[in-house]
Amino acid sequence: MAATVGENLFIGAQVAYWRKRRGKSQRVLADLAGMSQPYLSQIETGTRPVERRATLVALAHALDVSIKDLTGKLGDVTDPARAAASAHVPAIRDALIRREVGELTVPHHDVRELMLAGGNYDFAAVAPQLPNLLGGLRGGDLVQVAHVATYTLKHLGYPDLAREAARLAVTEARELGDPAWIGIAEFIRILAMPPEMPGAPTRLAQRVADEIQPAIGDDQARQAYGMLHLHAALRAAVDRRADVARDHLREATEAAASMGEPDDLGLGRFAFGPTNVGFWTVSVEMELGEPQHALETAHLVAPGRIPLANRQAPYYADVATALAEVGRDDEAIASFLRAESVGPQWFRLRPTVRDTIGAILRRTSRNSISKQMRHAAVAANLRELIKD
Repeated sequence: MAATVGENLFIGAQVAYWRKRRGKSQRVLADLAGMSQPYLSQIETGTRPVERRATLVALAHALDVSIKDLTGKLGDVTDPARAAASAHVPAIRDALIRREVGELTVPHHDVRELMLAGGNYDFAAVAPQLPNLLGGLRGGDLVQVAHVATYTLKHLGYPDLAREAARLAVTEARELGDPAWIGIAEFIRILAMPPEMPGAPTRLAQRVADEIQPAIGDDQARQAYGMLHLHAALRAAVDRRADVARDHLREATEAAASMGEPDDLGLGRFAFGPTNVGFWTVSVEMELGEPQHALETAHLVAPGRIPLANRQAPYYADVATALAEVGRDDEAIASFLRAESVGPQWFRLRPTVRDTIGAILRRTSRNSISKQMRHAAVAANLRELIKD
């Protein structure tokens, strides 16, 4: 069976397992995935991480497996916060089913409290509130809660339920008929789509952006329009369509520049504005294989302008990954620790974060492992890599 314990628990070990199970040589798999054999060898030995979603998608397609087959066994399944949040998943599932057949509950949780916890990536605090709110809310409040539910369920490893929550958001927004909420709900649906699905997310984002474009004289609709273009840019980058990705980024940049930074984090607390565009641009440049461009963009971003862990933590992790890719490992570790400090629960659930930290530790000699590296190893549950 696939490697699932100890030091072998990294994406490259799963790649090697599935490659051998499929009866492929490294040369054949590398050709199918569009990479060099030495690069694949480094991935399999854990000295080079899988830095981009596009690489993960290419490997999954070449091996005829899902991304979850390569990442789903990674991370600390005994993490208390993860266990606490996951304990409420059956109740979330029950609430979604009951709502589908018309059995609504009376909401007794506070939506703002949930949004604050969601913005902090506090999945353990979010999950207990979701069954009641998903089961009884209506209107824009439901769309917002469905967004929190979607990314919470995705991170906990329940993508099918995440898609159910996203579908609920789209149904509600379409009934409202408000272009802004339609745009946000469709953004949520794209968020719930699996990364190994090429083309469709970008096309959907473009189609909905075109649908709501006549309404962007309204600031809320323009925020939704901009967020759709940001998502389209990232998905196009994952599909390795650089020109399309940059076109969508330009459209989002223009929309953000016309608005400035949002008051009170804007529609649905999405914080659409120049700073958020900067966050997404770093991600897109990384997906396009341009870590130096990503770092140049990061120098122009002031992350403190958006006081949300669910924006800052991924940003610092993207910067860390870019730094690691250009060989600035000590700075990369420092940026990873920034990500962990603002979003510890998210940090422990991200297999690619763990993979990159593990690769840095494996290529660093034991007597050169710094105190910061040790802290990062503990935070990422990689203690076996720092044992003397």
